Amino acid sequence: MAFYRESIVVRIDCDPPALLHSGLGPLLIPADIVVPEDAIAIGGGELVSVPDFQQLMNGTAERLEFTVSGVSEETVRLALDDAPSVRGARVDIGRADFDEAWQLIGVEWEATFEARSLSISRPASDGNSITRSISLTIVAGDSTRARAPNAFFTDADQRRRSPTDAIFSHVAGISAGTSRRFGPSDA
Repeated sequence: MAFYRESIVVRIDCDPPALLHSGLGPLLIPADIVVPEDAIAIGGGELVSVPDFQQLMNGTAERLEFTVSGVSEETVRLALDDAPSVRGARVDIGRADFDEAWQLIGVEWEATFEARSLSISRPASDGNSITRSISLTIVAGDSTRARAPNAFFTDADQRRRSPTDAIFSHVAGISAGTSRRFGPSDA
């Protein structure tokens, strides 16, 4: 039976860069194309939600949310201090593979996103314990702008934009399968 020993690695290129993984405890990540020098990834504790992502071409921009639960009060304070530099930062997501002895084999970076917002949940009291959560919203593609609707070259549309412009007044006479030469009309 095959065993898959892996951890999700997230690097946020904010100031200073944040590097964490979905396992427990610190993890040494060797320098590569994403991490410029050897760095320690902080164990994220319990990543409550690591969403599935897909790479689309000419598709809809993707918006995902990562949630880390059970963070300390100090981690919440650091997240609040660094929140302004997180917006717009590059976010790389990878998979760290381990051997049978849980030694790091390598990290394969799978996707690049852009950070949109970092939010802190209010401490939820469950009896005597308090559970804090930090959520990071990331996007792929341009999700801040909507595309303009299709434009139609009709006389009515043009007259709405400019009441005295009659450039499209003959469009109604053109039907599928016909063409009109540019220049003066022979009729």
